[in-house]
Amino acid sequence: MSKVKLGFIGCGYMGQVAHLNNYVQVNECEIVAVAEVKQKQAERVAAIYGIPEVFSDYSKMLANPEIDAVVASQPFSNHVNIVPDVLKAGKHILTEKPLCVYAENGRKLVEAAAQSGKFHMVGYHKRSDPATEYAVNMINEWKQSNEMGKMKYVRVTMPPGDWGGGSRGAFRTDEPVASFTPETVPEGISKEFANRYNGFVNYYIHQVNLLRGLFGEDYAVTYADPSEVLLAAESTSGVPGVIEMATYRTTHDWQEQALVCFEKGWIQLDLPAPLACQQAGRITIFNNAGDMGTRISPRLPNVHAMLNQARNFIKAVKGEKAPPVVSAEAVKDLDIAMDYVRMLKKY
Repeated sequence: MSKVKLGFIGCGYMGQVAHLNNYVQVNECEIVAVAEVKQKQAERVAAIYGIPEVFSDYSKMLANPEIDAVVASQPFSNHVNIVPDVLKAGKHILTEKPLCVYAENGRKLVEAAAQSGKFHMVGYHKRSDPATEYAVNMINEWKQSNEMGKMKYVRVTMPPGDWGGGSRGAFRTDEPVASFTPETVPEGISKEFANRYNGFVNYYIHQVNLLRGLFGEDYAVTYADPSEVLLAAESTSGVPGVIEMATYRTTHDWQEQALVCFEKGWIQLDLPAPLACQQAGRITIFNNAGDMGTRISPRLPNVHAMLNQARNFIKAVKGEKAPPVVSAEAVKDLDIAMDYVRMLKKY
C-alpha cells in the first residue's frame, strides 16, 4: 500500500481543526472524499483541502472500493449508527472519543469490528502525544528491569481551562445540522443520572483512558468523592491511582498533568491543551536508583498529539503498528464511567 486513501464523514469544527488540518500533513495518506449533510460547507472545505469528491450521503461514499479507511468526526451518540456501516463496507475507522455513550451499546461495536476483520480506533489523542508515548516506554522499561522498584501510585489531574489553546478557526455555514436517531438508553437509567453520566463521559473520559494506559493494565473504581472532585482506583495488580477533576479552574491556559511513581523514581507528564497546534507534551523523569538522584527533561519532537494520532492511524491501516486504542479497550472506559457515577449515589 503506497498511500492510504481516506474518506471523511463530517467536516464540522472538530472535523476540520482536529482532523483534516492534521491528515493533510501526513504524506502516507490521501483524502479522496468527504461526506457531509451541510453541502455548502462540505464543498467549501473540499476546495480548501483539495478533496476531489463530496457526498451528502456517506453510504454512497462507502461504496467506493478504493477507500481504505474512514475518519468519522461525529457526535459520539451517533457512533452506533455510523460505525457498523463503515465496518460492513470493509473500511477501518477512527472516531472521536468516547466509543459511544453506554457500554451495553459499545459491546455491539466491539463485536462488529471483530466480525468485519477491520479495526475501530478510538481517538484518545493523549495516548499519541510524544510525551505520553515516551513515558509509557519508560514505564515499561522500569517494570521489566525493576531498577526503580515497584510501581506505587498513578495520579492524573485536569482542571477546566482553555482547551482550545489558541487553535485556528473552522469554516462554517448556517445550514441545518444532520438529524439522527440517538443511542438507546439502557433500562433503569433516569434522566438525571444520564445527564450526569454524559457530562462525565464527555469531559473526563480521556483521563479515564489515560489512567489505564499509564497503569499498563485494567483497573476498577474504589471510591467516588461526593463533591465530584476525586475518582480513586486500584489496578489489577493492586497499584492505587486517582483522577482529580475540577479541583480549580484556569482562565487563559491549560494545566493537565500525570504523575507515575515507583519506589525509586517518578515520571511526570505535562500535557498541552487538546487543540494546541505544534506543541507536544513535556516529560520530567526523576531517577533515585544511584548514589545521587537525577532529574531530566528529554527534548521531544514538537509534534502535537492530534497530528501524531493521524500518523498512528495511517500506520495502523498500513499494518506497520497496532492502533493505540481500539474499541475493545475503549468500552472498558464506559464501564468505569458508569461505576463512578453510580458510586456517587446521588443521581
